[in-house]
Amino acid sequence: MNEGQVKAAILTLVRAAAGRRQKPIVTAEFTLGSSGVRADLAVFADTSIGFEIKTARDTLRRLPAQMAAYAQYFDHAVAIVAPCHVPNVAPNALHGGSLWTYDDDGILQPLVEGQVNEVTDEALVDLMTQAERRKGGFPVAIARRYDATSRQFWATVSRRPIRSADLPLLSRFTEARMQARRLASEREAQWTRWLSAQSGSALASA
Repeated sequence: MNEGQVKAAILTLVRAAAGRRQKPIVTAEFTLGSSGVRADLAVFADTSIGFEIKTARDTLRRLPAQMAAYAQYFDHAVAIVAPCHVPNVAPNALHGGSLWTYDDDGILQPLVEGQVNEVTDEALVDLMTQAERRKGGFPVAIARRYDATSRQFWATVSRRPIRSADLPLLSRFTEARMQARRLASEREAQWTRWLSAQSGSALASA
């Protein structure tokens, strides 16, 4: 499985766990404050969960530092590693986090149950911008950032399998990027038409 497929499997599990209740806020590539670490996938509901993914193509070199950061900022931290990595994950590398893997069918399999972390107010403040700190607490900041994209994501994948191709919907910047690409395409088309018109005028006057 590649990283996108693992994320799709996680989100499928999150959706199943929520059932008919409101789906949690989810986002990908979530920056963990000043730690220099980004969570591959983050889930925010009554508690927060961070997922770090290591596929067969990845190494475990950064895993201890990444999981240490996850333990600082998330209530629950989960490392999901390819089967080939399982024998090489040292218990202390998890920093109290859970360890999962997956089988050939892409089914997630818990191996080690982690602990609940004590996330300090200082850590939550580190996750917010100065503007967010002035406007409210951490739940308010997360909702303002990610609620709209999360709702769009869950609505789009409703009643069908979640695929890795759906993951760009989790980005707050997807719509802006699409609009930028549309504008660039329109400008290129205008430039091409202008050049064509200039060439035609030059030929007519020759």
